Amino acid sequence: MELQNGAKVNLTIGSQATVIKELGRGGQGIVYLVDLDGQQMALKWYLNPPDERFYKNLERNIRQGAPSGAFIWPEYLTLQENGSYGYIMKLRPSDYFEFGNYLLARKNFKSLNAMLAAAMKICNGFMMLHRFGYSYQDLNDGNFFIRPTDGDVLICDNDNVMPQGEKSGIMGKARYMAPEIVAGGIPDKYSDRFSLSVILFMLFFANHPFEGAKVVACPCMTEAFEKRFYGSEALFIYSPTGKSNLPVRGVHQNIIKRWPLFPSLLRNAFIEQFSEDKLSNPNARMIEQEWEKIISRVRDELGMCPNCHEETFVDMEGNNHKCINCGKDIDTSKQLKLNNRNLILTAGTKLYIDNDNIPDAEVDFFPSDKNLLVIRNLTQSSWNVDTPSGKVKVVKPNEFLPILNGLKISFGSSIKGATGAKGEVIA
Repeated sequence: MELQNGAKVNLTIGSQATVIKELGRGGQGIVYLVDLDGQQMALKWYLNPPDERFYKNLERNIRQGAPSGAFIWPEYLTLQENGSYGYIMKLRPSDYFEFGNYLLARKNFKSLNAMLAAAMKICNGFMMLHRFGYSYQDLNDGNFFIRPTDGDVLICDNDNVMPQGEKSGIMGKARYMAPEIVAGGIPDKYSDRFSLSVILFMLFFANHPFEGAKVVACPCMTEAFEKRFYGSEALFIYSPTGKSNLPVRGVHQNIIKRWPLFPSLLRNAFIEQFSEDKLSNPNARMIEQEWEKIISRVRDELGMCPNCHEETFVDMEGNNHKCINCGKDIDTSKQLKLNNRNLILTAGTKLYIDNDNIPDAEVDFFPSDKNLLVIRNLTQSSWNVDTPSGKVKVVKPNEFLPILNGLKISFGSSIKGATGAKGEVIA
C-alpha cells in the first residue's frame, strides 16, 4: 500500500513520522521524505513487505547500530500496519551522487586523489561491516553515494544486511553476484568480497571486469547467458590466459584508455582477484584490509607532474616514470621512505601516512627559493626531526622542513592509528 502526503506512520519507539512527499521508488518499495519530531528524514516503505524474520532482523540491526559512519543505517522501525512496514534513516546530503553517475560520466571526481579516497572509504566500510559479523548480500553500484570533491562515500540500502551465515532472501543483483551465487549459493562475506572487487574495478576503470568481446557478441542477454558470462564461464577482460573477452574498440573506451594509466600494482591485483583460482575459491579472495594496503600504495605513487602540473601516477613496480598526461619523465629521486612504502616527493603532492583520507603533509616550494622543496606539516601535532648532524628539530603544524637526504621524521601522535610512525627522506 502506498502512503499519501500527510499520512502518519507509527514507530516502535512510540513516535510518529509524517509523510511529506515521495523521493523515489525501486523494486522493493518507495522512499518518502518524512518529518520526525521536526527533523526531516527518509522512510523506506515496502510495497510487498518481507516476512517476519526480515522484520526482526531490521529490529536487531537498528538496536546494534551502524558498523561505521559510512552507512546510512536504519535508525527507527515502523509498526506493522496498513499491510506493510518500513524504516527511517537519515537523508542523503545533496552533494553526494549515485555511483552510476560516475560510470556514465554525468559526474566526475575532482581529482585522482578523490577517486582513491572513495575506494579507501568503500573498503573500510565493508571491513567494519564484516568485523561486526554481518554480510551485505546485495552489493552493487546502487549502494553508494559519492561526493566528487573529496571522494567521501555513503553506503545505503542496508536493510538486506544479515549476520554472517544467515540468508536474507535477496540473492543480489545480476553482474555483481559472485559465480557461486549465480550458481545458486547463499550470499556471505566471501561473495561480498567478490562484489567489492567488481565495484572497485568499475570505480577505477568504468567498465565491468567480465564485459568484453564475449558479451558484445551476445545477441540478447538472457538469464542463461548471464549465468555463463558472470558464472560458469566468467572470464576477466584482461585475463593473461584467455584472449577471447578482450575490450572492443569503440565500445569499451573507458577501460582501453584507463587500464594503462594506473600502476601495475593495481592492475596485477585485479588480474589475480579475477583469476580462475579466485573465482572458484571464495576463501582465497582478498580481504578488505589487503585492498586498503594496495590502494594506499597506489596513492603513494600518485603525485603532481613538475612539467605539466597535473596529477600523475609514477609506476614504481612497473618502472614507468613518465607522466600519464604530458609523457615527460618525472624525477623520482626524492622520496619519503616509510617502513615498506616509498612516497614520491614532487611539488604539490599530498602525502597520506595513514588511511583516514586526510592528507598529513604536502610537498611545496621553499617560500624564497623555488629550487628547494619542503614538506609541510598538515596535521594538528608537531613532528620531531632528526638531522644527519645529530640535531633534533620540531616541526609544528603548518610549518615545514626542507627535503634533504637523511632527515628522519617521527610523526608521533599526529597520525591517526599510526602513533610512532617514522619516515626517512631520500633525496
